Amino acid sequence: MPSRQLILVVLLLFVGGMTTVHAQTATEKSAPGFDVWEIRVSGNSMLDRRLVERAVYPYLGPDRGIADVEAARKALETLYRDQGFPTVIVNIPEQDVSEGIVKLEVVQGRVDRMRISGSTYFSLGRIRKSVPALAEGEVPHLPRVQEQLQALNQESGDRRITPVFRPGRRPGTVEVELRVKDELPLHGSVELNGRNSADTSRTRASANLRYDNLWQRMHSLSLQYQTSPQEPDEVSVLAATYVLPVRDGRDRLALYAINSESDTEVGGTGDLSVIGNGTILGIRWVRPLAASGDYSHSLTLGADYKDFDEAIELVGADSLQTPIDYTRFSADYRASLFGDQHMNSFSAGVNFGVRGLGNSEAEFEDKRFQARPNFAYLSTRLSHERQLEGGIRLRGLLEGQLAGQPLISNEQFAAGGAESVRGYYESQQLGDDGVSATLELYTPSLAGHLHERIDNLRLLAFADAAYLRNHDTLPGSPTSFELYGAGIGLRLSAFRSLSLNLDLAWPLTDSDEIERGDSRTHFSLNYGF
Repeated sequence: MPSRQLILVVLLLFVGGMTTVHAQTATEKSAPGFDVWEIRVSGNSMLDRRLVERAVYPYLGPDRGIADVEAARKALETLYRDQGFPTVIVNIPEQDVSEGIVKLEVVQGRVDRMRISGSTYFSLGRIRKSVPALAEGEVPHLPRVQEQLQALNQESGDRRITPVFRPGRRPGTVEVELRVKDELPLHGSVELNGRNSADTSRTRASANLRYDNLWQRMHSLSLQYQTSPQEPDEVSVLAATYVLPVRDGRDRLALYAINSESDTEVGGTGDLSVIGNGTILGIRWVRPLAASGDYSHSLTLGADYKDFDEAIELVGADSLQTPIDYTRFSADYRASLFGDQHMNSFSAGVNFGVRGLGNSEAEFEDKRFQARPNFAYLSTRLSHERQLEGGIRLRGLLEGQLAGQPLISNEQFAAGGAESVRGYYESQQLGDDGVSATLELYTPSLAGHLHERIDNLRLLAFADAAYLRNHDTLPGSPTSFELYGAGIGLRLSAFRSLSLNLDLAWPLTDSDEIERGDSRTHFSLNYGF
């Protein structure tokens, strides 16, 4: 609930109780005047004494009346409201003002009881512990309450908590109910797509299953499997990820493992192709940084241990076994800026390996001529999406990598495929340095003209481009590549769980098996829950 609505609910509960207390004093206009040289405030423990004195000071002086005392009471109560304490009321007790001293009594409305209702899949104790500002005996401070409830609601998309305030069982107290609406934190998806590499079967299938509240501590475990259903021996990838909150939930720590078995080409240049299996063990620490308005950003630190058992095959010759294992470190900065009609995102990172930390110089040399275990490269990504007149949407994407040195294929920049330059196979070309750009123009949503179960339908036109460069190439090998593609497509979502991406693209340059002008269809059909 927005803070203004929350404050309004609390005020309505207590203003009604205050009306009777002050009705008589407000009508006593005929009472004789009196001097007010001091206003004594009792019961205050929440505000600084100087703030209280400053609020009532204008009502001191000779020949004052009951209206002035009521104005002082109201000013003090307004001060509490402005400071975020809407459950506090100020009373004028019966008193003798002949000595020039007026007394005001502060009643700090404390929480008499907090109860939680409606929670099925999330621990009541952990919810209660996460909102100490509403614990029994506390005087609710609205900014603190809102901050804690917002953090609690951001923990999970499967749970929504709304506070409700009522008068307490004892006068001057408040009762709080946290109403929980939750769902089973189990999610999954299945997908069929056409993201194949050259000389492999056309389709890929994947399944994902994730549970987001292990041990009632908001830990998440996900399992994913990918294969090539037409030729299962071509691709088999199994991945597991475990994510847990750290530093009182402010940061996230992710641990993951990936095992890949493939007898197909996973990368290549010219007459060389790389075939093999691999294992990756990784860790990521994600720290959100302080947001500023619509600008949010985070810092991610990570390390990956990679062990690949690969072979380099030269056309017309025996294969050369080139196993390699090494550790790569990374640091990434990510930011996003939202506006009424636009959305921007940006990321920049550095990736590097250090000689002596399991990185063998001989293995790197065998894998790629002049490759070194102490490598480093920069990566960046910039996207912009804007809503135009009439519901038309424009999206631009720019990605790049700068190494300045030879890299092994596992660290090179890849171009081509459904998420890069359409019209080509996945990872059609690899480069030490690279940049790719995408521009898409979407029609307004056509869902309103179709069945009510159609959530969104947009047509689009797109253009993609990429430039890649390699360092210290072997004689006769190209040093750079250019890929260009253009086409049309559609984006469909329906039944709140089904999505279809379909693109028809034409490559505008030749590249190995791809000839200019040959059309290629990229598709992805996904069902998630």
